[in-house]
Amino acid sequence: MGDGHADRRRRRGPMSPITGWKLLGTPPGTAMTSEDVHDLWSDAVDVEDATVVGAVDQALSRWGDNVDASDWWLMTTVETAQDSWIDFAGVTAPATVYLDDRPVAEVESMFLPVSVAVPAGDSRLVVHFPALDAVLRKRRPRGRWRSSLIAAQGFRWLRTTLIGRAPVYSGVSPAVGFWRPVALRDLGRARDVVVQADPRSGRVTVRGVAPSTGDVSMSVRHKGTELTVGAATADSDGLFTVSATVPEPALWWPRGYGDQSLYTAIVTVAGQPLCEKDFGFRTVEMSSEDQGFAIAVNGVDIFCRGAVWMPPDPLRLTSQAATTQKHLQLLADAGATMLRVPGGTVVPDAEFWSSCADLGILVWQDTMQATFDPPEDTQDLLCAEMRELLRTVSGNPALAVVSGGNELIQQPEMLGLAPEQRDVSALSRALSLVVAAESDAVFVVASPSPVPGSTDLAIRPDSGVAHWFGVGGYLRPLSDVKTAGVRFAAESLAFAIPPSADAVDRHFSGAAVAGHDPRWKAGVPRDRGASWDFEDVRDHYVADIFDVDPLMVRRTDPERYLQLGRLAVAEAMLECYAFWRRHDSGCDGALVLSSKDLCAGAGWGLIDIDGQPKAPLQALARLWSPVAVRLASAGQSGIRIDVYDDGPELLEGTLELVATNSSGHPVTEARRTVSVDAHSSTTLHDSDLTGRFTDLSHAYGFGEPVADAVQATLVVKDVVVARDVLVIRPTAHQVLIELDAKAVLTDGRWWLELLSRTTLRYVEVDAPGWRPADNYFHLAGGLPYRIPLTALPDHPGRPPKGSVTSIDALTVTRFAADDR
Repeated sequence: MGDGHADRRRRRGPMSPITGWKLLGTPPGTAMTSEDVHDLWSDAVDVEDATVVGAVDQALSRWGDNVDASDWWLMTTVETAQDSWIDFAGVTAPATVYLDDRPVAEVESMFLPVSVAVPAGDSRLVVHFPALDAVLRKRRPRGRWRSSLIAAQGFRWLRTTLIGRAPVYSGVSPAVGFWRPVALRDLGRARDVVVQADPRSGRVTVRGVAPSTGDVSMSVRHKGTELTVGAATADSDGLFTVSATVPEPALWWPRGYGDQSLYTAIVTVAGQPLCEKDFGFRTVEMSSEDQGFAIAVNGVDIFCRGAVWMPPDPLRLTSQAATTQKHLQLLADAGATMLRVPGGTVVPDAEFWSSCADLGILVWQDTMQATFDPPEDTQDLLCAEMRELLRTVSGNPALAVVSGGNELIQQPEMLGLAPEQRDVSALSRALSLVVAAESDAVFVVASPSPVPGSTDLAIRPDSGVAHWFGVGGYLRPLSDVKTAGVRFAAESLAFAIPPSADAVDRHFSGAAVAGHDPRWKAGVPRDRGASWDFEDVRDHYVADIFDVDPLMVRRTDPERYLQLGRLAVAEAMLECYAFWRRHDSGCDGALVLSSKDLCAGAGWGLIDIDGQPKAPLQALARLWSPVAVRLASAGQSGIRIDVYDDGPELLEGTLELVATNSSGHPVTEARRTVSVDAHSSTTLHDSDLTGRFTDLSHAYGFGEPVADAVQATLVVKDVVVARDVLVIRPTAHQVLIELDAKAVLTDGRWWLELLSRTTLRYVEVDAPGWRPADNYFHLAGGLPYRIPLTALPDHPGRPPKGSVTSIDALTVTRFAADDR
């Protein structure tokens, strides 16, 4: 985490949360105002937590089984010693706020905060949430096109999340209530604070509203050291602008490309703290050269890899800080450099943004709209939402891209509408002006969209930003990744990914439910109106990659069926990213749909509902790593070797190549020194190391394959920093294997040492309480492999033990600590 900023969470200004809420459900329309429910509160349930979205779901058994079919009321008493304000950080919409039975605020958008003045003394606060089903029945003008995401087209008028409502976001109850804290305002703190940092001059400016006039001072700190100060005066309205210059500012970089240097601006008035804001210095630019889309930070092109973000707690929508940090850490440890927040979900909380800055994860933020024709009447609201967001995250270097919405252009295109029937230029212009005024982020009309000024369709993967599911929902062969011409995929590679066997046992009592049980199918994503789901998609690739009938495997061995499914998805993702990351692929980034499951089962997520990484994420970590090696067959050109160095320094080391046969004996060994410039890659072929023709890839087919597997390792200062294995001749069937596995303690660190006589594919390490640095890898016969083991926070404190298996193995190999 960058520059010791983990203590920032303890530095946030104090709040006075409003608690002691009561929750009441009523039939829609039977009570119109807070006065109408005076006599009903005896039937209410107590809700202490200020963020109570989940409470409505828990109360359903009392008032029905459909959140959107009832009116909901929340009530509490507020006591203040002086006139003050109540700040609602997030309220689902629509809603009405009453203070002592007077309507004082109408909530039009769940993505905008609401503030209510409250007099000194005791006041009764009531919030009414009308039944959304009834709201949707109100007749309004139709859109120019219908959304395929959800049946109720009236959602185009509502500024609320589709999580729990659209089929692709199902498996969780819709959110109704407070999804962010409700608190009395701290009148001693500054409001509307905005930070701007210029990396070229080092100038940092903070604007805001102080509670009173007076002299304002600012201190800028970096790694605990005060670097510079500035001073100004707050005017009679409390408005202040204070600036200072940081000499030779350290730049903030995406993960793997450099340090995540963060600064803190501390603003005070008369010695009393007004605000503290963290910020970073960096530039971000977009290039559309050759009809592509590339993001450059500090002048360096970034290969963006990561996922489409889903809230870690899909019911409450706002998570505990530790939960958000854990999910982001898993993605960062796997090498992710970008996350996209898609329209139709929710804007992440402050913890997400600060953690992304700490971890070096770029953020692509959609406007919160998806597939609908946006009504003109909501344009000002959409702009207000974006303005509020950009001011809230001002100074945060993680924000890189802002888009006008999710599939806003693609949806009408796929319905065959002519350009004039799907024009959204007025909204795009309005949003682009907001982004230009409030941020230095790149603005994109929509995700997906062609390059600016192009007449290409947004559905084309070879122009601008794409949502590419050629490999995936459209069942294209894995080779399609090489012909599709994807330039940048803001969404891709959606599969129903099974969680671990332990998770399946925990949530479903075994694998027999897979593929047919309604409880299992509830967690499998499907497109609305489709006759298939994403489990069918996964089965297609299981058959294609492993040459088996997944239905028959499921009938006879459901555990293996799920394991083949996990690995087919991992293989598909690895094949795609292996090509996309090449310097000559024409692709500058791709994001997996999605980061996390919304419920238990085989969801799209790379992380399961319990917050554990699934097999594909663990496999992708090898390829997403800032320093990586990848082997691939280049046909009659031999074996292609790509070496990647995202980092800011020249990478110098030794590349070692070893090929082994079916007996585990080396048939070819070679090595050479390599130098890879900072932020770049280099490409070699096996003959560049061996100096001769060997046909290791068996492309010429002269007799039996020379080798069963080829391993490449990159060694820097006697340490293996990257490794890959290409299996040339996989075993045709599961076999009995000779695998040595043991845990060894060396210099205070535990390692797992593996050695197999035969080549094994997709080796899985299961070590309860420990996380292996690599998993779901290939193991070349006869070549040892040492894997670091890291203790998890909940590990039992004993030496590691566990099991190792492979899809090629009939048996499971147990391991424990070496007794030597």
